[in-house]
Amino acid sequence: MSRTKTKKRTSKFDTDLVSNSIVSKYGDVVRSGTEVLEAINSLQVVGVSPALDIALGGGLREGSVVVMTGDPKSGKTTTALHFASKCQAKSKRVIYVNTEGRLSRQNFDGIKGLQSDNILVVESTDDKILSAEDFLNIIEYYINNDPGCLIIADSLSNMVPQVELDGEVRTGVRNALPRLLSMFFKRISGTLMKNKTILIAVTHNIANTGGSPYSPSKMADCGNMLQYQAGTNMVITHRGKWQVPKDSGPHVGQIANWNIKTSCAGGIPNSTAESWIRYGVGIDETQEVVQIACEFRLIKTAGAWYTIQCAIDNLEDPVIQKLLKDNNISEKPDDIERFFKFQGANNTLEFLNDNPDMSQFIYDKIKELF
Repeated sequence: MSRTKTKKRTSKFDTDLVSNSIVSKYGDVVRSGTEVLEAINSLQVVGVSPALDIALGGGLREGSVVVMTGDPKSGKTTTALHFASKCQAKSKRVIYVNTEGRLSRQNFDGIKGLQSDNILVVESTDDKILSAEDFLNIIEYYINNDPGCLIIADSLSNMVPQVELDGEVRTGVRNALPRLLSMFFKRISGTLMKNKTILIAVTHNIANTGGSPYSPSKMADCGNMLQYQAGTNMVITHRGKWQVPKDSGPHVGQIANWNIKTSCAGGIPNSTAESWIRYGVGIDETQEVVQIACEFRLIKTAGAWYTIQCAIDNLEDPVIQKLLKDNNISEKPDDIERFFKFQGANNTLEFLNDNPDMSQFIYDKIKELF
């Protein structure tokens, strides 16, 4: 009688019999710290914009929950969709969960590089009003079955639980949304990282009625569990007008002032950033590069004159050499300085917009400082 040879099971842990027993019973649930670190390091960080990336430590990381909080019309949706265009450039699928039902043409046409044909929009229809439970179950299904995608939930604050949809508008109904979100985030926490999904959760500020004189006047809604699960927590503290010329010209956009409370990409907690949002463009990255470069004297200012000093200091760089050659600039120092000198911020911006490689060169020099 012949005996069938059975394949010998390879033990994951050579000497750790206890861990081997757990792995045999429950599967590959015990891993070494090195394995976990390698998995974390394999997660991609996608940039948002120059100013925000510096505060975030590089951008937004895969496998994380990103909470964006702020007052109405402060720039949360624009920032999320601007980031969506960055993800599309990296071939990531974008799912926009439109709980508020207020998407407009400007939301799509007003974001440079955003491909509206490649966005999936989840929203209520005439035939089906989606409850909070419906929205959350749909989001969970995408997380579990569409690895590597970006999901924008805009906003969690506007989700309405089924118990509040049923019947007439009335008082005395307990707010069930925080409880639903608590259950939801507990369910997705493991799968989100494993499938390298990014979930942007947009929330609103509400009045802080705690009563303590030391507490902030506003706080994010949707409960504490959302704040606990946020790998990256971004808050727009205030906004300002963007006028050209400054203080006297037309209103071309707004400045969103962010407080980056936490960032799983490695940023320093409670970092701040000024994000320049231009109407019809979204985040104006060239404007952000100029602002930061001026702050660090990579672009020197003297009255109304702007000189791109980091270009003059790096004449051997291939980007600078190509730019000078393409424009037939001689090697005389005066001619080179004249080429990189502009009257007014608008002329500087126009030059960098016409020469994106130069803008990227300055941004690379900025990143070397961090």
